[in-house]
Amino acid sequence: GFKNFVVVGTGNLGAVLIDHFLDLKANGSVDRVLVFTRPSSEPATSRKYAAKGAEVVGLDYDDRAALAKALAGVDVVISTVNTAALAAQLTIAEVAKAAGVKLFLPSEFGNPTLGGQGFLAGKANLHQKFKDIGLPTTLVFTGAFADFIWVPFLELDIKSGKVSVGGDGNALNTFTSLPDIARFLGYILTSLPAEKLTNLPVLRLEGERKVCPSTRSSRSTRRRQARSCRSSTSPLRT
Repeated sequence: GFKNFVVVGTGNLGAVLIDHFLDLKANGSVDRVLVFTRPSSEPATSRKYAAKGAEVVGLDYDDRAALAKALAGVDVVISTVNTAALAAQLTIAEVAKAAGVKLFLPSEFGNPTLGGQGFLAGKANLHQKFKDIGLPTTLVFTGAFADFIWVPFLELDIKSGKVSVGGDGNALNTFTSLPDIARFLGYILTSLPAEKLTNLPVLRLEGERKVCPSTRSSRSTRRRQARSCRSSTSPLRT
């Protein structure tokens, strides 16, 4: 397995990954955990991770010289950037390749984007470009985040009882919690042989597969149905 990691971004998934990889560092499974943030990121966040043993690097993702210096000796880069910063991953990947990084995990972590259109196109359009760079890249598909999807923006608002499901509501949906994603990646990236990991173009994680029934009924029924769609703590399937 690998020993030296960079997590790019400190948002919802990034924060969970950082905490887990710092736990792995504490028990000796990992040597270095670097955290890449924008210079404008909250200083308190940087101090928190630094106090736990992370090497926090605030830098512009377009600054190739700074990236090259920070990526020296790194084995794996895990990107969790948001949609607005997806294109910046190309520069990170190019510099990582030159710096000797062995594996790159771009910011996928959701529904499969292979051949994606619409809002998935932003990620799908980068796949061939990553291949052209020549750095081994693994796309990680997890389905929806079980602990983050229940929000009004996605019309899955449990607190108000307003939950909407497309189609007839009988399709199977994949859910995986953020801690499960972190634990699974932490395990395989530190345990499996490097040559196997660098030849793994797609990794699919599934914490739970559930059917969300139609929600066009009463408020109380919608609440029960929303609860029934939550991911359980069953073992991860790949």
